[in-house]
Amino acid sequence: MERQEKFAEKLDPKYIMSNKPNPALLAGDVFDEEEVRKDLRRTIKAARSNGLNLEMLLKDISTVKYEPQRLWRWAEIAAEETANAAL
Repeated sequence: MERQEKFAEKLDPKYIMSNKPNPALLAGDVFDEEEVRKDLRRTIKAARSNGLNLEMLLKDISTVKYEPQRLWRWAEIAAEETANAAL
């Protein structure tokens, strides 16, 4: 069981699940979009399975390897995965 699932199971649904995605996903030598998707899907699924509202805060980024487009792409992927989860 991943940290997202453990946290979601313990959180009362009257609260909002706040998740800070792993900033290392943006800092690797290669930006792995599939790993970003897997992390987001796992988090969204954990919140949904436990009847929780979810917020994601991307912060504490120390490097994006001189590729700021990684931040924009992460946001696009997060929007896509959120939309797909709503179906």
